[in-house]
Amino acid sequence: MFKTNGSIVTSVPSAATNTGNQQSECNGERVDLLVRLGLLKLVSGISGITEESLPETLKLNLSRLRAVQAQIQKIIVISTSILVFRQILMSEQALVNPVEMESIVVRCGKEVLELLDCSEEAGVEEIVEIMSGFSRDGEEAFNTNKLQARKAVMSRMLVKSLQAGDTVFERISHAVYLATRGVVLAGNGPQGRKLVEMALRRVGAVDLTDRVVAAAEILVAVATVSLNVHGQWYKYLTDNM
Repeated sequence: MFKTNGSIVTSVPSAATNTGNQQSECNGERVDLLVRLGLLKLVSGISGITEESLPETLKLNLSRLRAVQAQIQKIIVISTSILVFRQILMSEQALVNPVEMESIVVRCGKEVLELLDCSEEAGVEEIVEIMSGFSRDGEEAFNTNKLQARKAVMSRMLVKSLQAGDTVFERISHAVYLATRGVVLAGNGPQGRKLVEMALRRVGAVDLTDRVVAAAEILVAVATVSLNVHGQWYKYLTDNM
């Protein structure tokens, strides 16, 4: 999830770069299903996609698949940040009003999103800086020790939650996988979006629906073109599996 220098992988297109076209759902044929799910599995992996890891039929799509993988990783980072921030607010009992708490969580999430969109070198420290700015009152702003202690707690929780194998990481990764699969199999119409929203709502990240849809649209486009060009070859392979 992190580069070797500790910054988050964020060199990806924004949600505005989606295809803009209505994409069809999986037709149910074995080859179509396998290609779509195969692509989804590729971009859902933690290890970066390399040319060597792709079959010959997909090598020309290396940059697009890398971009989708990075987008999915960024969605996981943002979703994790939102969840950790919400847990911290609840543990501190900082806000009694659920509506007010949700409003602050949404604002925090938007700022983290903007940070990751603008900076490829952003990491945990920068995210924690944003999270720590949403305090209950002005007391912590003038209490350096309390502010630093709060930041340290946030940093530990966030780093832990972004580690493969951690319960939070696995929960969010699975939710993002299910959300992406919704569009990959059901298309980007109302049904596909509904599946995305259902999956993301479980981890409090429904505001990232457009991001997931945009990433999944690229996968569907790659699958469609690859099937049109190499469909017969794929069919031959599956028939002989």
